[in-house]
Amino acid sequence: MPATNTREKLIVTATSIMSAKGYNNTGIAEILNQINVPKGSFYHYFKSKDELGLAIIENYGETLRMQLEEYLKTAPGKAIVRLQNYFEMLVGYFEGNFHHCNCLLGNLAQELAIQSPEMRKAIFSHYTAIEKLIAECLKQAKKEGDIAADADEQVLAKILFSSWEGCLVRAKLEQSPASLNELLKVYFSSIVTTR
Repeated sequence: MPATNTREKLIVTATSIMSAKGYNNTGIAEILNQINVPKGSFYHYFKSKDELGLAIIENYGETLRMQLEEYLKTAPGKAIVRLQNYFEMLVGYFEGNFHHCNCLLGNLAQELAIQSPEMRKAIFSHYTAIEKLIAECLKQAKKEGDIAADADEQVLAKILFSSWEGCLVRAKLEQSPASLNELLKVYFSSIVTTR
């Protein structure tokens, strides 16, 4: 969705640059130059680069959560099928477009977790929100008899999302979706009791 005002343009542009260059290697001047905004305007919307960073984390994390939530609610099939299909759809999106093979939350977590406790907490809140949606889907899969009745859906959700984030890094290094496909194959074949 295109940005409709200066604040949104700043967030969208900074997100794009930081996705490629990281937080610390992105300067305010570079962001402003891309959208022809004077420096004084930046400080009208954000008190600092860190405040912009928190807005980016919020916007990106909320978008990820909403996309996952919408897919899991509206896609056809049983819960476990919807969950697997969602991640397979992402692999298809990344395949051949490895500059998109990225999770800004994961990148910023690696870069900023020690540097900024406030940003670490903001990123982690989105991790846990995504894991909660996955866990809810796995709980439904348990009710449908597709995973073991004694399975801990919270732990399974955490394992899936943490592994996914790690495999995104590997996929970028290899310029191949192999690790993502391997993860999904091993994960879903190991937790599913029936099909």
